[in-house]
Amino acid sequence: MATTARFLHDPSLQDAANAAGDNYWCAYVPEIADQMGLAVESLAREELCALEGVRVLILPDLPADYLTDAERSAIRGWVHAGGVLVGFATCGLDDLFGVEPVGEIQQTGDPWTYTATLRLTDAELARPLYNEATEDAPLLIFSPVRRIMGGGRELARLLSIDGQDLGGPAISLNEVGQGRACYFAFDLCQTLWALHQGRPVTTDRDGDGYYRMGDAIIIQPFRRDVPYADLLLFLLRNVVALAGEAFIAPLPPTEDGCVPDALFFWGGDDEAAEGTQIPASDWMREQELPYHINIMPHPDGSFGLTREEFARIKANGHDTSLHFNMIEGFEHPHAFGPEDVRRQLEWYQETFGETPVCTVFHWCRWQGWSEPAEWMSEGGIQADNSRIHSGSPPLNPTNLVGYSFGTAFPFWYWADWRSGNRRINFISEQITAYECGYIQNEGTEFSQLHRAIRDAAHWHLTTNLFFHPVLITRFPECKEAVQEAVRFMDELGLTVIHMGNDKLNHWWRSRSAARIEDTPAGPSVVGDWPDGYVIMRRDENGIAELGGVWSYTVVPPGGD
Repeated sequence: MATTARFLHDPSLQDAANAAGDNYWCAYVPEIADQMGLAVESLAREELCALEGVRVLILPDLPADYLTDAERSAIRGWVHAGGVLVGFATCGLDDLFGVEPVGEIQQTGDPWTYTATLRLTDAELARPLYNEATEDAPLLIFSPVRRIMGGGRELARLLSIDGQDLGGPAISLNEVGQGRACYFAFDLCQTLWALHQGRPVTTDRDGDGYYRMGDAIIIQPFRRDVPYADLLLFLLRNVVALAGEAFIAPLPPTEDGCVPDALFFWGGDDEAAEGTQIPASDWMREQELPYHINIMPHPDGSFGLTREEFARIKANGHDTSLHFNMIEGFEHPHAFGPEDVRRQLEWYQETFGETPVCTVFHWCRWQGWSEPAEWMSEGGIQADNSRIHSGSPPLNPTNLVGYSFGTAFPFWYWADWRSGNRRINFISEQITAYECGYIQNEGTEFSQLHRAIRDAAHWHLTTNLFFHPVLITRFPECKEAVQEAVRFMDELGLTVIHMGNDKLNHWWRSRSAARIEDTPAGPSVVGDWPDGYVIMRRDENGIAELGGVWSYTVVPPGGD
């Protein structure tokens, strides 16, 4: 089936940016589409005058003199005939978007510096994306901004960094004939990419004495409990859905063919604490829950787990993986290298006879931007769970919910300009709810745990419930928190999926590779996930939620 959502990709624009030592941020459009579950293909410049069969066209931040008169005329005619055009700070089509530029906000710092904020305003498409805990929270912009007036229907209001109304829209939707033109006054690609991958870790920015994921977080001093990237992504999905596009939902169906409200993946690090892994795995099995245990080496390459204990965890149906230890035996602050990753991976492979799927770094160590992801991918590892929910201080932020990288969903790592801004075959899984539900040695405290579960249900998230095996084994209040999580899900009447980190990685890869096909018998999905997929599309007879009216259809996996 021909892909009806397209994005303009001009290699000369990317080549020029990369040659100047800059990232070409619009290379991230395929990742944005992947997050939405939307099939999208690039469109060459010579195709701009032949848009038959295209329903959605995404344009990057083109300079004002880029488009020819013939290309502008072709795009205008296509929108008038029913197309949905989306522009990310695009110049040269202001009349079509219905906007009047009145100024600019420059990005005075590095590309990871926020320039402005916005508030979702449209009662139909935008404001329902907030939940009770985040209502009216400003969302962050990480790119230069075109200050505009007009634009037709305002979806989001542009605000200054300190929340002052700047008198115009940040996102607008213009009705044009039978079509629509949606304008983002900023570069959504740069904003989402910056939020997801954060600032390169080249210095100890938070002063905690280590190179860690916390040094990559760019949202301070704003709230950590707002999924900034996800809310912007959901709004874009609502706009694209107006063209009749269908999406593969971010959550798979349950084994019995139901549409889930949320997905929870369970895991924790063993901290090389001997004698704690088996009791934790056995207890989680008694709760009928999946579990993922990251096994940490000592500096001499030994582990606090025998091969027999490793096999016991496997027999419980739980994941086992490597917990990289770049803390012990290193000078700090310290930028570890590929040889350190390779050596510890070899220790794990030699001891346990397999390559881990989804790893984590002790104390969430990191360095550079995407380099560790490339090193791990070269060793056969597929994913990592080190993107922490909250930065320092405190050094170990327990009993907190956070979306410090803007999202709860997995995403693919992308390389910087030095490697042509290509997608790396490696997935990031985010920590979102870290040791929630209790305070060690004090007792239970469920407010943050309940918050994580409500968030997951409202936004249909993939939420990480992170509990260390040593704490499950040694602290009754940790066990009580795990049990309360399940009880509260039941109290809310949620349909949920539980899995470990490895299975989440496999699901996201399957979803990313899958494609929707229209057949005489109805829509199907070409893909390999055993339980099938959920197709969501705008439907006036559907369920009103998240700024849309959606139908959800469970379809079995299929293939060519």
